[in-house]
Amino acid sequence: MKEILNDEEFFEVIEKGEGYIYNDFSGQGKSGNLYNILHSADCPYLRRANTGPRKYYFDTLREARDWLIKNRGKEDVNWKKCGFCLR
Repeated sequence: MKEILNDEEFFEVIEKGEGYIYNDFSGQGKSGNLYNILHSADCPYLRRANTGPRKYYFDTLREARDWLIKNRGKEDVNWKKCGFCLR
């Protein structure tokens, strides 16, 4: 896991299109199942995003899922996968 610290880093990752990016809008907050979303780095929705909300990069889906469960809680409760790129 690596935190993406600025827009330049973010756009480099999505341009490369490898790995996974997690948008961490509310941490472990109640609205996590709505806004805390894990995307594939090549997801078209990320092209409209910025680094206002904290973002994390993961090399593999397994790494992302393991970290999210440990640090954010249950999938579909505290976070979810993108319904477009990770159906």
